[in-house]
Amino acid sequence: MRKSLSISALVVIFVAELSGILGIIYLRHSMDEQTKLFNSMVEQVFNAENDVEKIRSHLYKYENYMSSIITSFRIDNNAVLQVLNDTELEIRNQLVIHSEIMKKMEFGSEKERLFRSVNDDVLRYLNFNVVLLSMYDTESKEALSQYTERFIMPLVENVNHSIDSLSKILKVYISKQKIAVQADLRESRIASVVVLVVIIFSVIVSIIYSHRVLKELEEKNRFFMRKSEASEMRISEIQYNTIVGISDLVESRSGETGQHVKRTSHLVNMILLQAKKKGKWADILTDSFIENVTRAAPMHDLGKIVIPDAILNKPGKLTDEEFEIMKSHAEAGGKIVHDIIGGVAEKDYVDIASDIASFHHEKWNGKGYPTGKKGNEIPLCARIMAVADVFDALVSERCYKKPMSYDDAFALIEREAGQHFDPDVVELFLELKDRIYAEK
Repeated sequence: MRKSLSISALVVIFVAELSGILGIIYLRHSMDEQTKLFNSMVEQVFNAENDVEKIRSHLYKYENYMSSIITSFRIDNNAVLQVLNDTELEIRNQLVIHSEIMKKMEFGSEKERLFRSVNDDVLRYLNFNVVLLSMYDTESKEALSQYTERFIMPLVENVNHSIDSLSKILKVYISKQKIAVQADLRESRIASVVVLVVIIFSVIVSIIYSHRVLKELEEKNRFFMRKSEASEMRISEIQYNTIVGISDLVESRSGETGQHVKRTSHLVNMILLQAKKKGKWADILTDSFIENVTRAAPMHDLGKIVIPDAILNKPGKLTDEEFEIMKSHAEAGGKIVHDIIGGVAEKDYVDIASDIASFHHEKWNGKGYPTGKKGNEIPLCARIMAVADVFDALVSERCYKKPMSYDDAFALIEREAGQHFDPDVVELFLELKDRIYAEK
């Protein structure tokens, strides 16, 4: 067959093959250049976003410890002050990293200006808080509140505004780069078609190679999307860990360990899974609802941060006046939840966390607080939280009582079914008795 080919045919085949090879080399070169730009964009965007979110996370932690001090109007808690100082050092170290990132940006660009604004506002915020702490021994509560409202709160708003603006710019930058990648992808496809027309005798090879290159691009695009999802999950985990840390801090103010929030969260999850297994509340107990309630459970007593230490740590029975003050933590807890995560978490999660904090002291018979809800008027998440919270409180030692035995605690929960607690929730809880004993 080959011997019968004319010289002209061989020339045509040679030219076609050479054209195909040159076309493939050009296509591969274009793909490599596109890949380099793509990887560079991914690295820059995620490094910038990661550093911004680290500062935001450290500020949440710092603000919460400052809130603890401001609310109690006392700075003699060495542990809180130590954590506050450590957090401030973490923020200042992150700002140094931030400064190095700015050196690589175009001077005067909107992104560089916002990075610089975040750095400057965060530094001023830290310095003003140092001044605020130094004023505690000499100034009145009114003067401290005025100083906070006049100098610190505007800085907090400026920092949050700058960080939000910077996040929006990064999202726009990502969107533009994705459009550019798609445009390059379209151009690559056109180039591959041209190559296929020219190289008649190598069409199969060209198709296979072009397909492989395009698959590589698609794989890189999927990698980019996975990185985006992983970044969101990391931010969510940082928020959750911060919330658990705050809850632990609140519990430690009343002389309790942070294990209470972990144990009650575990009990709540056990009840929810048992309910789903039994087919209870099938229209409510989605996987998302179960996860949200479990993750929100540690926030049930956040409102105790507003209760004075003298009442929280009183070894004896509270007076009527003191008990009224203690009851205020439920309503305060719902508001604090909205203040802390209202602008950064999904609405369903925020609503569930607020319901748990606000209504876990309501009773099935309507004699609870803060609103006197009864029966199914009480959100399901709060009814489940009530059983878990009371049981763990009964079997734990507190400043005002010794721990109750598990047998007596289970018996008390059972007696209060239909009075204090939702009888369906109590039934599910008692079905878990053997597991709870085993984990004792």
